[in-house]
Amino acid sequence: THDYDYINYVLGTKPVRVAAVTSKRIFTGTKPAGLTCSRCDEQTTCPESPYQLRLAEERRYGDYCVFAIDTGNEDSGSAIVLYESGMHLSYSQNFFVRKKAAARGARFMGYKGTVEFDWYTDELKVTMHHTPKVEMHRFASKQGHFGGDKELAINFIALMKGTGVSRAPLDAGIASALLCVKSIESAQSGMFRDVVWPDEVEPTREGASQGGANA
Repeated sequence: THDYDYINYVLGTKPVRVAAVTSKRIFTGTKPAGLTCSRCDEQTTCPESPYQLRLAEERRYGDYCVFAIDTGNEDSGSAIVLYESGMHLSYSQNFFVRKKAAARGARFMGYKGTVEFDWYTDELKVTMHHTPKVEMHRFASKQGHFGGDKELAINFIALMKGTGVSRAPLDAGIASALLCVKSIESAQSGMFRDVVWPDEVEPTREGASQGGANA
């Protein structure tokens, strides 16, 4: 949802249709459900164990076994999102690329130029398409969520005092969450899914609202 959220914010337009696929070929296995590293007989040899991650100076994200039969998340996923303006987004995520190969950000391409940024390096690059000009901007924020937590808190306080306007309205959260739900439905069904907003659903004869097969 976070990636969809900031991408939607930058584009400033609604997503209307999505097609997605996922794959799970790495974090699979036959270890028992609910197994934790502290109870595993391979805790010194498994590449995901605290012991091995310490040697690799790699961050650890949890204690549950990623090679157990109850790991439900995909290893990677990709989506193509169509927006109401006619533009489309190509989005991919994976959960096994690490260290210097890891990146998180976006590239926005237009006729006049390309803007790209990486949250991990705190860099933003602007390439002009019709001149030899390239701009690099570097930021020094190492706060929670790359500084976003602080700014949202300040904005919320201003909103409650009546001195500001919300920079992150509820509609934005609903939009990114709805797009995630439709992406999951698309990956499970192998079909495009329309992103139907609550205020766009046609009422039934009984007065209730329903969105149909692709809602």
